Amino acid sequence: MFKYLNNIIENEVEESNLDFYSVIVGTKPSVGARSPELWNKVYTYEEKKVRMVPLDVKEEKLDQLFNYLKSDKHCLGGAIAVPYKEKMFDLIKDNVNEEIKAIGTVNCFYRSASVPLTVDFTGTNTDGEAALEPIRQQLTECQNLNICLLGYGGAGKAILAFLARDFERKHKVNVFNRSPINIKNSKESAWHSYSLNDLEIFLPDCDLLINTTSVGHLESIDVTPVPINLLAKAKDKMVVYDIIYDPLKTTLLKNSEEIGLRTINGLRMNLIQAVLAYSYTNQTNLSIEEIYKVMN
Repeated sequence: MFKYLNNIIENEVEESNLDFYSVIVGTKPSVGARSPELWNKVYTYEEKKVRMVPLDVKEEKLDQLFNYLKSDKHCLGGAIAVPYKEKMFDLIKDNVNEEIKAIGTVNCFYRSASVPLTVDFTGTNTDGEAALEPIRQQLTECQNLNICLLGYGGAGKAILAFLARDFERKHKVNVFNRSPINIKNSKESAWHSYSLNDLEIFLPDCDLLINTTSVGHLESIDVTPVPINLLAKAKDKMVVYDIIYDPLKTTLLKNSEEIGLRTINGLRMNLIQAVLAYSYTNQTNLSIEEIYKVMN
């Protein structure tokens, strides 16, 4: 099943005797990606001859890989890891809904119909929906929160889109990014955008700080997007939410805890987005709650 596929990717897939398979596509998801473990738990629970396999692919071969997966009737679709969320969106943008077009990135791709399996892929973005779940109570119960959103990459765009959808007139959101931001979605136009260098001005009034950048991930584990001396200027009740889940405590979260701020890591978001992506990609009789319990 994977003989030709192994000629495209950098790692080697050895699964065999499967009816179907799903994938996670990235530069190196074979090292550290959590989705295969989570999805395969559910496949085992459902007693399906299906497995999720990681595909390490170079950018210059991404189109070739996508076309192969689209033509392979055994491939159900799957998950997309950094840095290919925008590139994969470009490959399927004609087949996604308007909300996903506004985000401009996808982290999940799947067949738009279950039969036949040769139909084109569509896609969605579960990052934004999943990211709000750990903080939804605060967003729902509080009024007029000042939210500082760091980064406007794939995850940042998705989170902002879902904040706009669910809390457009309830809270104020300031987006901080290294490069200038071009916000195309009219619903998002009410939000304000600034350079990361301007964060110092806004931090003393911030109620919720959300880091959507990759700064602090395993490849930059000792780095933080917000220096501790700047964090010290925040109000005592500010919540710091870092969507990174590996490591569980980034330098940003460690520094925040050190000065007494409440923190949230990205582990629950990661699990929820995997639950949602599984439900989109696979035909299943399990509810969202049941999938969550199996994965957890």
